[in-house]
Amino acid sequence: MAANLNETAAAFKKLHEPRSPIILANIWDPPSLHSLLTLNTSQSQPVKAVATASWAIAESLGLRDEDLTAEQNLAAVSRIAPHARAAGLPLTVDLQDGYGYGDAIASVVARAVRLGAAGANIEDSIPSRGFSRGIAGSLYGVEEQVERLRTALRAAGEAGCAEFVVNARCDVFRLEAPVPGPDDETTLREAVRRGKAYLEAGATTVFFWGGAGRGLRTSEVERLVRELDGRVAVKLGGGSGALTTEELGELGVARISVGPSLFLVAMKAVRDAAGAILTGGGLP
Repeated sequence: MAANLNETAAAFKKLHEPRSPIILANIWDPPSLHSLLTLNTSQSQPVKAVATASWAIAESLGLRDEDLTAEQNLAAVSRIAPHARAAGLPLTVDLQDGYGYGDAIASVVARAVRLGAAGANIEDSIPSRGFSRGIAGSLYGVEEQVERLRTALRAAGEAGCAEFVVNARCDVFRLEAPVPGPDDETTLREAVRRGKAYLEAGATTVFFWGGAGRGLRTSEVERLVRELDGRVAVKLGGGSGALTTEELGELGVARISVGPSLFLVAMKAVRDAAGAILTGGGLP
């Protein structure tokens, strides 16, 4: 299985192509995955890979994202992985911050590989601290994060997946307290600095987003793409004025995901349908 998984990871890595990005519609359990897989037919195969979203997994368990434990996250992965494997699709999993340093992050990544993961998101923010403490209080230091990414990749290789795809999430745009400096340019420089370091450490892409409120500006995506040779991942925004996947591809990114957005869409559909039947209406 390890050799096959390594081949799957290598093929998945090749899908991260600037200007022709891999698009991931994140899921959280087998039913959401099966709904996604119905899009693949003998005539069309739009689903190229499977990605989990930790926020959605946590919500499905009645938890906040920051309270989701490694055990709970990996238990969800264990339920999803066999279905992704049966569909012949690579699975990348949201491991939040990797749950620590050294042996802790190595163990989590190795277990994810043994379950069938070909890649993972690993973020540089510390879930228990939130985003209000500024760069020094809410994020791992650059050197710390580089070592954590290298540890994760070593662990994946030792578990049999040397081509493991790390999507290194950089959360400088999510901070509520500003990065030290007078303006957004300072934040952008810090994002570039971290992005280059994470790529040098072995990440396939660096994932930037600004949370549900701020988002990323088009000019920022353009700068990140230029500075990081296109090895940039972004989250698809919603609402009026948000860029489409096609438009983001034209900007040069290599990976697009949706995080918990499909979970939120699904829950809204449940609410709307329930509201209709509870007020005298029928099912849509």
